[in-house]
Amino acid sequence: MFGRFMRHGRIAGRERAGSAPQPHKEYRIGRHTILLPSGHLLPGYQAQHRLYDRFLPILCKELDDPERWIIDVGANAGDTAAAAAQACRNPLLCVEGDSQFFDLLQKNISILARESHVVRCVQAIAGTGRYAGALESDGTTAHLAKAKGAELRAASLDDILRAADVPAAAIALLKVDTDGYDADVIFSAEDILAASKPVLFWENYFAAPAQRQDLEALYQSLAGKGYEHFWVFDNFGNLMLRECSARDLISLNGYVASQQFHGCTRTIYYTDILAAPPHQLAQARKAVSIFISSFIERE
Repeated sequence: MFGRFMRHGRIAGRERAGSAPQPHKEYRIGRHTILLPSGHLLPGYQAQHRLYDRFLPILCKELDDPERWIIDVGANAGDTAAAAAQACRNPLLCVEGDSQFFDLLQKNISILARESHVVRCVQAIAGTGRYAGALESDGTTAHLAKAKGAELRAASLDDILRAADVPAAAIALLKVDTDGYDADVIFSAEDILAASKPVLFWENYFAAPAQRQDLEALYQSLAGKGYEHFWVFDNFGNLMLRECSARDLISLNGYVASQQFHGCTRTIYYTDILAAPPHQLAQARKAVSIFISSFIERE
């Protein structure tokens, strides 16, 4: 997912010298070609790091069910939707707040609609409403930033699903990638968590101590709801920990915080977390096992 692990020139725009920059570029995901902003870094990330964003389609395949939805919050230009739709029959709800990404998202999911895959798009910022600001985009990702004047406020994910006519009791997977506000998004999904207990996959990124505190409060809250098995991936897509505890996540956050806030040698920028409730533990374990054998330990 689109964290900030390469932002200092290691991957830059690939326009040729002297050529006019193009507003969009094409990128192939499986059998589909999607449009991305010209400066989008996903192609470079995946070319340089073979595990980057490779796990989620495997997980979606194990959750295959045409009656149960996959919710993609922070859908960006639709790259996750394009990959997921080729791995499973689940209907998809894509939530994206940034207008540039939302326009591309709608164009890109039209390919899926032609294949009769159910995909709905909602332009909204999801969250509890505790945070407000303006969306800032760097061409690869967008994040909520404090701003003077007009401010955008989040709508709860529960309310967004009701408005989109998606039943809270029919959710297989909730994926969240909102650049530091992932805990706030999941906290706004109380009805979804209670009714479906979906598999969760989120970008565990924090840029401020308050965001770290939100994440650690989330771990405890999820453990109280029956989520006792967590898997941790580094920001390059590699698996770090299997079936660890909330305490382990807090300890690992301390390691990342030592680099984020205290100048220790940088090794990773964030983690991605998979959490599975007891009734979907077998599917999560199988997806992780396939990822290890097919991608990590490939010959």
